Amino acid sequence: VCSSDLHGLSGTMIVPGLDVLPHGGARAAIHMIGESEFNEATFKGVFAFSDDSEVAIIKRFAIRGRSEQTEPLFAGKYKIRPNMAVAAVLDPNEGFQDSVMLLTGMPGNRVVLGLGTNIAMNPAEKKASFGRYSQSNYEVDPVFFILGANLNLDIDTKLTIDYSGNDFVIGLRHAFDEALSFDFGLYTPSRIYDRHRFIVGANFGF
Repeated sequence: VCSSDLHGLSGTMIVPGLDVLPHGGARAAIHMIGESEFNEATFKGVFAFSDDSEVAIIKRFAIRGRSEQTEPLFAGKYKIRPNMAVAAVLDPNEGFQDSVMLLTGMPGNRVVLGLGTNIAMNPAEKKASFGRYSQSNYEVDPVFFILGANLNLDIDTKLTIDYSGNDFVIGLRHAFDEALSFDFGLYTPSRIYDRHRFIVGANFGF
């Protein structure tokens, strides 16, 4: 069963996968992120409108601390063939670039490799959902490499490994049934965040 990643599309924990939801399928998900306490959350919904395409809408919001309003993000993925897909994340929020990527690897999201680019509409856009930063206050690199992988621990539980250009996440995803799964992930320190962070979330199928 495909589950929504942190950026809305079906995939591992933070990287889009090669597969899409079954035609007409939909999933909703919530993920909370923080250090000793949660300070950020995302709601997202993903829908497959054909056998090889899906779209998602994502809403980020602060649990505590920052109070500014954010605009919803939009994402889409098209499966070209079993071992290749293209995906995009469009972020209309101030200071954020859009990301497009080509994905390849092994079907079932056992291994996903991606090469992409970030697109800035104006010089003030310095952040993105994917990509490497040389320093915490520098602009994200225009070209990025991403990696996602799934390892089956048992019939219901998967170990996920993700790298998004800046973030490295090790996670566990446990499926209670086809409609409900639970996510837990650990962000290692990066150039943007110098401490470990946690992800806790759940996926709901329709």
